[in-house]
Amino acid sequence: MNRKTLLLGAALFLPIASPAPAQAPGPVPQPAQIVTKDDLDALVAIARKDTLAHKADLVAKNMVLDGSQAGAFWPLYKQYEAERQSVGNERFAIIGDLVDRYGVLDDAQAKSLVERSFANEARRLAVEKKYKDEMLKVLPAKLVARFFQVDRRINMLIDLTLSAKIPLVQ
Repeated sequence: MNRKTLLLGAALFLPIASPAPAQAPGPVPQPAQIVTKDDLDALVAIARKDTLAHKADLVAKNMVLDGSQAGAFWPLYKQYEAERQSVGNERFAIIGDLVDRYGVLDDAQAKSLVERSFANEARRLAVEKKYKDEMLKVLPAKLVARFFQVDRRINMLIDLTLSAKIPLVQ
């Protein structure tokens, strides 16, 4: 990934920070957090609208595919993203349940959210493994490795942005 693409990715997915004036030590300010389902729905809508289009563009700029490779890769990529979106919907539902119960979450509900979160992560990984196998049937291993490297970097930026907005369990 070249520097220009990395900077574009950071600009797309990370909030803009401005230098803070010098202050006496004190509590570290927290970013604006999701506190209602409406906040979550707005964030999801923005993420889906802006991120998916930019993600495909970043993937395209970082994959060096000839005509036959592109013809094999892009249909698989679209299927992969559709399945990832389904897993993402489950993840947003889990986050929504946390938001709904924020401040009144009991231990049993917390345990359920953790278990659901781990199960969701396992489904995400299963989708990645499935498409790794499918891509290896039609693309060289180096291209498949490059795709998953780029995909992971983009998803980590998205996760970081989202995680910063989710309040910690109280």
